[in-house]
Amino acid sequence: MNKQELVRKLETLCSLENSGVVVYFVLQKQGSFVLKQANVRHTALAQIKGSIEDNIDRLRILLDDEDFVVKNLSEADDRQKAVYQYDLNELPAPIQMMNELRENLFNVDYFSEENDRVFKFDNDNFGEIDGYIVSYGVGPENIIIYRKTYPVNLMKQGKGVFLLKDNEQIDVLKDDIFRIDGKIDFFGIEQDSFILNVTILEKYNDFKDIVIRSATNSIQQITNLDLVANMDQLIARANVDMSFARKLIKVTTNSPILNVVAKEDIFAFARKHAYLSQKLKITNDHFELEKKTSQNIFLQLLDDAFLHSELSRNEYVTPAKDRL
Repeated sequence: MNKQELVRKLETLCSLENSGVVVYFVLQKQGSFVLKQANVRHTALAQIKGSIEDNIDRLRILLDDEDFVVKNLSEADDRQKAVYQYDLNELPAPIQMMNELRENLFNVDYFSEENDRVFKFDNDNFGEIDGYIVSYGVGPENIIIYRKTYPVNLMKQGKGVFLLKDNEQIDVLKDDIFRIDGKIDFFGIEQDSFILNVTILEKYNDFKDIVIRSATNSIQQITNLDLVANMDQLIARANVDMSFARKLIKVTTNSPILNVVAKEDIFAFARKHAYLSQKLKITNDHFELEKKTSQNIFLQLLDDAFLHSELSRNEYVTPAKDRL
């Protein structure tokens, strides 16, 4: 789904009348994620609906900015104004939960007490909630919104003394309180899942594992090109540095250099370039990448980030290369 299509979908959602809202909790139970529908009173749903509508409209306004881009997650760069469509083969827990909801959104029997897919305080508690999903819309015109939760979302009875108004007196909080703010970390429209906050996604261990496995494949592709003297430094860093690992994936997925430009042409370019010739050490037609700085520059080289302006005759380094 491109940016124009996504904006049109959001505009349609913002203009809906009589839209419905349903809340689901993503629980962590014994190391596994479980999706359950929340039994929320209509009065509370009305307030949640208002918050969701405000945040959908904010998302629409964000995307309306001509500088904002919609790109595949495998192409993610350092731009702040971006929404990323999830396109990796393996799915982390939040995307799995969104897909489970999407597949069963109109299946009235799926989220039932008989299936143990309704949040009940007999078996569940607010402390198990890792995130919540809100579905909003009318029939096929809908959006699902995922928000990860943190300890600040949960006010637990017994941790300090929390006071509340009780008629004309002040009483003590007797039950835990869970806060929903309606903000958006990830969202799904039709069959597509989008990441608004990559930093949040990187907090999930299974996503880290997915990125490391994908980066390992990327390293193998680079190894096969025989460009680098010692790949051990890249391998070690990709296992601990998520940002670096994702850049490896971006380069091998979308590079206009790999498998297109001959090896000798890559070295010839690096040797004659005023900046690269000072920053990248070449020994026996292999790059020496012992330092993180040289590793970063090497990935920029493979990403074709060193560009020359025909107008000003200046040289630039830019990760953002939106084709005309």
